[in-house]
Amino acid sequence: MTKILVTGSKGFIGQNLIQKLKQNAENIILEFTRENTLQELEKLVLLSDFIYHIAGEVRPKSSDAEFKSSNITLTQDIINILRQNNKKTSILLVSSIHAQLQKNEYGKTKRESELLVENYAQESNAKCFIYRLPHVFGEGCKPNYNSVISTWIYNTINGLEVNVFDNSIKMHYVYIQDLIDEFILILKQEKEELYINPQNIYATTLGKLVEYLNEFKNNIDNKQYSIKDNNFKKKLFQTYRDYWSKTNA
Repeated sequence: MTKILVTGSKGFIGQNLIQKLKQNAENIILEFTRENTLQELEKLVLLSDFIYHIAGEVRPKSSDAEFKSSNITLTQDIINILRQNNKKTSILLVSSIHAQLQKNEYGKTKRESELLVENYAQESNAKCFIYRLPHVFGEGCKPNYNSVISTWIYNTINGLEVNVFDNSIKMHYVYIQDLIDEFILILKQEKEELYINPQNIYATTLGKLVEYLNEFKNNIDNKQYSIKDNNFKKKLFQTYRDYWSKTNA
């Protein structure tokens, strides 16, 4: 049995990860959310054999204090618990490409969180992994939160306006199920890399996104509709169809 702690377990990535982890009866899943206390965190950390540290503040309108609390303080608390109890538990930290740019408080606090895990890995010799993610899309992502794709899908399905200020803006995306598959493999493989970029990253533009979504809207009832030789478009359509089916259930 492997006891796996997932922080941010109620979030978009956390929920998808737990769903996949539950497919293996050998996994015992421990969950930490915003509602849990520091005392509960300590208990969960000490029980765990592996930690997926997904929790973090991502909302653009959050305050500097909220970014610091969720992205730095929580990471420091986890590491302090491990240090104080002489545990060398592996951590997979979900970070962001914004940690490289550090153009805003989100990126700066994510970088601080990375450094905490990096230092812990060096001093403890624990196997740790830091995933720097671009934008993530897929089934279960909330609209009107921090995802252009989920918001625009919601608007398209519900006949609301999609505002695009510049069609040429480039975007990079990773599909949630591809990402979860990589996270699961980390449990099974002995990787040496500390910093990891997802394997399947899709480049597109805002204009192309709108084009695809309008095409999906016009073909959602067309049983002959199919997509060939475009994996991003296929996965985007899967996401669109999931939203549409739940809206029309």
